[in-house]
Amino acid sequence: MNRLMVFLDAIRDHLDSYALPPACSVEVTTWAAPVTVALDTDTMPGVAAGLAIWAVTLDGARVSLWRTPDGARVQLELSGRTPCGIPVRVYGGVPFDPSTFPDLPPQTDQELPVWLLREWARAGEAAA
Repeated sequence: MNRLMVFLDAIRDHLDSYALPPACSVEVTTWAAPVTVALDTDTMPGVAAGLAIWAVTLDGARVSLWRTPDGARVQLELSGRTPCGIPVRVYGGVPFDPSTFPDLPPQTDQELPVWLLREWARAGEAAA
């Protein structure tokens, strides 16, 4: 079996095994790049909840965020590995909000703890 088929089978099995949030795209390559999943939402509670759900399913989950050069948006990104070892990157973008991201100038990236995603998701549930 070629390497692409291994990656495709692994991500399909992972998607089938968990109740993961909707994705608008999944990119699979055979290069060193991870399988990339774009979440199908652009709200802060939706992206935070989606990444928090994915984090539970991945080994070595790490979260980072990056503010765009124009300062209008923030991309949140989760990276980790499926239980069988396939690297995965899951991301979503949200509008910049200075109350949520007070210390994030344009073109800056930062790491953050996974638990913060759950807090942001809960805050959105309370506001809804």
